[in-house]
Amino acid sequence: MIVGILLPVAGTLVAYLCAHALLIFYRNRASPLRRILPSPPTQNIVLGNFKQIADDATLTSKWREEYGSTYLFHGLFSVSELFTTDLKALNHIMAHPEIYQRPPTQRDTIRRLIGEGVLFAEAEQHKRHCHLQNPAFGTIQIRAVTQIFVEKALQLRDLWAKEQSGTIEVISGLRKMTLDVIGRAGFGYDFAALDGTGNTELDQAFTGLFHAPNSKLYGALRVAQSMMPILKLFPVPGQRLLNAARERMFVISRQIIEESKAHLLAEDEELDKLNSLDRRRDLLSILLRANMSADLPDHQKLSDNEVVAQIPGFFLAGHETTSSAAAWALHALSTNKAAQTKLREEVLSVDTDHPTLDELNALPYLEQVVRETLRAHSPVTAMQRKAMYDDALPLSKPIVDREGREHWSLPIPRGQMVQLPIWAVNTSKEVWGEDALEFKPERWSAVPAAASEVPGVWANLFTFLSGPHHCIGFRFALVEFKALLFTLVRAFEFDASVPKSGIAPFTAGAIQRPSVLLPGQSQRGQKSGLPLVVTPLNT
Repeated sequence: MIVGILLPVAGTLVAYLCAHALLIFYRNRASPLRRILPSPPTQNIVLGNFKQIADDATLTSKWREEYGSTYLFHGLFSVSELFTTDLKALNHIMAHPEIYQRPPTQRDTIRRLIGEGVLFAEAEQHKRHCHLQNPAFGTIQIRAVTQIFVEKALQLRDLWAKEQSGTIEVISGLRKMTLDVIGRAGFGYDFAALDGTGNTELDQAFTGLFHAPNSKLYGALRVAQSMMPILKLFPVPGQRLLNAARERMFVISRQIIEESKAHLLAEDEELDKLNSLDRRRDLLSILLRANMSADLPDHQKLSDNEVVAQIPGFFLAGHETTSSAAAWALHALSTNKAAQTKLREEVLSVDTDHPTLDELNALPYLEQVVRETLRAHSPVTAMQRKAMYDDALPLSKPIVDREGREHWSLPIPRGQMVQLPIWAVNTSKEVWGEDALEFKPERWSAVPAAASEVPGVWANLFTFLSGPHHCIGFRFALVEFKALLFTLVRAFEFDASVPKSGIAPFTAGAIQRPSVLLPGQSQRGQKSGLPLVVTPLNT
């Protein structure tokens, strides 16, 4: 009897998977791009190039040297994906968010991880989220929380000053610092990660999802479930971890929101006694205050679930990325001692350990170091879009197909996946010159003319994207980054503890951080963390 039940179920599953595979095969074969663009070979029909790219975050850029600035590669289940660093094409994509949207599979993965926050939202839902969040990320609000950045950077400085070994694994400390910052400045919650006395359950949940030994496998399986929803009916490795982490995140998030609402209501009752600067200034409080306003129409307000999803969204976007960027900066400065010395001379010219926003922004070489780090080592390597309608993608240079015909535009069929290659654009030799892969802060004294064509909201870089879906918190991240470098470079000298060739990018999802390569190994043999020789200065 059991066999009689299982056989039809198994047959249905096989038929579903075969139909899905045939649909992908048909779309790939029928795509007009296949007859125009080259493509690297795939490992197999199930993985495509997915595993190769997961193991080497820079692989698509290496292929660019072989196949040109525009080519096709294949993701999981061999789904065709367009890679291009052609700036005219990328400007067109960023200018048409109604055509090029986050893929439904990616949105489903985000929803299952952190809910329907701003990282999930599209179209009108995204406009509602941004309308309420934009005031929280304005210059006035960033100015108000700058001292939190400085305070936590000083706490990290004092923690490292007590180290006796001389060699410090810096990423763990940077992650604790940015965790405390996003807690205090993001939603008025003290994780107390640096002093080790607080509640770090939210961080532990994300660590389990993105930094566990099998996190890449679990991530791939989540993507597979989103691509083939029938797979959600079956238990897969990592599912229990995902469910437990998600539940933990949302329990903590609801607690934080209830506490924030209670504080806001108490503020309203004491409004006459409060100075405007005494009111809660964290990002969540500003969003909640706007969302609770009687002047806001009900159809523009966020639902309770949407509000709850903002916390893991803030956490994911503002914690991992900034700590990774700071780690890359310290690594780069440890291998470029001239740049480190020049930066130290500049930050020591300020006669306070507690700089204001204006004082941080008035340091030109600090600005150049931040820009060069986010160019050469952008924390997020790439993002995806999907064409929701047929389109013609314009090109700045023609592509010659295998039959010798020139194409000044590419026919994009509905459903075509497109990669936004952030790191590849930021290190393009066509834009930045032959030394594009090198860390040279001085290049910002004379920015190449070609950089003006890079789509971006800041510094002619693709790091924060552009258009409606640009990184809404980029100002927050930049000032936090500057406060960290200002404080640490004033206090310590940083030297490499392993050869430069022994450090390579390790990706967790789309985020890359520096990690140590084990002797004779590839990325698969990497050891987590970035050890540096950290020497206190007598200043």
